[in-house]
Amino acid sequence: MYKKVALYGLAFGSLSASMILINYLNKLYLTRSFVSAIPVLANVIIVGFGVYFLIKKIMFEPNKKPISLGKALFASLLTALIAAICNIAAYQHIKLNKKEYFEDFRNTQIKQMDIHLSRDSSLNLSERSKKKEEATRNLDENMSTGAFARTEIQMFLSVALVITLLVYVANQKRQ
Repeated sequence: MYKKVALYGLAFGSLSASMILINYLNKLYLTRSFVSAIPVLANVIIVGFGVYFLIKKIMFEPNKKPISLGKALFASLLTALIAAICNIAAYQHIKLNKKEYFEDFRNTQIKQMDIHLSRDSSLNLSERSKKKEEATRNLDENMSTGAFARTEIQMFLSVALVITLLVYVANQKRQ
């Protein structure tokens, strides 16, 4: 079972990581459109398919006894964790080796902050500068690898849990 988990985790994780690379290397994150949302949505869908195929494969193996829900959940969560690690590695690669992509995004966000804060007439100059410093600090924290890793792991584990439960319950009704 562990070979299948590693195989599915690495296969679908690397496919999912390619969506991260597509998103950053094509600078799709700078615009808000349907095209820029495709890699993000595909990232989740790819992991969902990987977990689905893994659970189907494990459930239909010729065994003396049927697979338990615990074993199915463990396998799917481990697969999702491997896929998340692939995405984190891709993000870390871009962050360390292609710093200009993150600088473009950061500069764009700071310009948007300036525009937003300049529209707020209730703030004086010192309050605006404090809010801008706080927002910039939050932006830098949210762009960190740790924040990205937490988000990816939580998202992938959630998707794996839901897909596993759906597939397991659907297959138990058929038997």
